[in-house]
Amino acid sequence: MNIPSHLLTLAALTTAFSTTWNAVAPAQSCDRALNATYKVTFTADWSQQTHPTDFPNNPHFSGLIGGSHLPNFSIWEVGALASNGIESMAETGSKTALTQEVNNAISAGNAEYLLSGSGTSSPGSTSLTFDVTSDFPAVSLVSMIAPSPDWFVGVDGLELFQNDRWLDEVVITLMPFDSGTDDGTTYTSGNANSNPPQPIFEITGYPFFGVPIGTFTFTKISSEDLALCVDTLVAGQNATLTVSHGTPQETVAIMWSTSLGSTTANSGTWCVDFGIVFPPANPYSQLVSFGNCNVNGDYQVTRPVPASAAGITLYLQAAEENTCPDTRMSNIVTRVVL
Repeated sequence: MNIPSHLLTLAALTTAFSTTWNAVAPAQSCDRALNATYKVTFTADWSQQTHPTDFPNNPHFSGLIGGSHLPNFSIWEVGALASNGIESMAETGSKTALTQEVNNAISAGNAEYLLSGSGTSSPGSTSLTFDVTSDFPAVSLVSMIAPSPDWFVGVDGLELFQNDRWLDEVVITLMPFDSGTDDGTTYTSGNANSNPPQPIFEITGYPFFGVPIGTFTFTKISSEDLALCVDTLVAGQNATLTVSHGTPQETVAIMWSTSLGSTTANSGTWCVDFGIVFPPANPYSQLVSFGNCNVNGDYQVTRPVPASAAGITLYLQAAEENTCPDTRMSNIVTRVVL
């Protein structure tokens, strides 16, 4: 009986990749940023009922504006002077100058993504979905309180990736801030530029008197929790695969497939949501390797690539054990065997 050559090749891959590879001490971690997608919901509670003192007509908040950036970089902070962009946002609700400042920070390597969304009446709400990576995990976001001389709400440098984990949900209680650029003291004060400008400060007295005016709720939509790096795959030569950001001493499994798709399981100690296809009834048939991470959360294996695999496109992904009911998955790596 003649067996098609592509089936013989896949059989060779199955034989090679279903053998547990020997772990070796990794020379380095997988140097790859993890990606995540979040939604921030701005719930504005500011109203005649919550803040009755001299409450203005047409209460609203300007469009959300900010960025994701390095933890040691600041777009704004209490006690610092407001930038031109923060001043313009707080006094007029304009995004233009602050957008340019964030884009300049991106060009300088201090920030990664611009965040920009809609405003809302108050009471009211608005949402913004955005991407963030573990290399630039801090998020700053602001919105003008309108009408006002130079008041705003915001969050400064919230880190969504902490202790090698993406936060599932964070609720930030919003207090009012004064940008220190206008001397007005009431909602409808006329323009009175501060000379000299004062540092940004929280307004604790009139007209808010310590009562919060809303919340930012950051909710994780999806994330890569493990980083998977794979050498170029060359038929007949060794290849090294490295998993990083794992839980120290915890078991990880690396799977391979020739197809993208969905394979999920919630059985025993394994809760997984793969973006590649393999038979869930017999997952070991497409197992590359499994083993324990070292104390740094890294796992590395090496193995010869079958000579018969040349020309095949492979998709590889890793998962961690003992995470139920959550999943901890890696990025999907695509390799064409040379």
